[in-house]
Amino acid sequence: MKYKVHIDGGSRGNPGPAASAMVIYDEKGEVLYEKSKYLGFTTNNVAEWEALKGALMALTFLAQRHGKVEAEIYADSELMVKQFNGLYKVRDEKLKEIYAEVRKLASNPALQVTLTHVYRKDNKAADRLVNLELDKQKNLNIDSENKE
Repeated sequence: MKYKVHIDGGSRGNPGPAASAMVIYDEKGEVLYEKSKYLGFTTNNVAEWEALKGALMALTFLAQRHGKVEAEIYADSELMVKQFNGLYKVRDEKLKEIYAEVRKLASNPALQVTLTHVYRKDNKAADRLVNLELDKQKNLNIDSENKE
């Protein structure tokens, strides 16, 4: 099975409230799965790496169900893409932990993945999910403040 996956992570403030998201497309370009996740208070870079980790976990699940998976993953974080592809080193201690988890997931023989940088304008679906998740969390916080 071949998939295209768009991922994104972001925080409002750096660090600040953060979220990650993914959109998985099937071979026909139809949305197969989309997910966003609130990450709490962290940095943009952590959110981007968490998005990649989440996508690899979802692809691993697909491989368990359907056999070998080929996926082209697209992200608008040039730094993360270059770190994943070995062009830049990961220096931050928190990112090293996530990087190790990502490398382990990516080494699964049932997965064949590539990670490519795209501009934000070409990553709108995943970006939209990140912002929706952050808006939802903001509204939850506002609602809980109004109840007190």
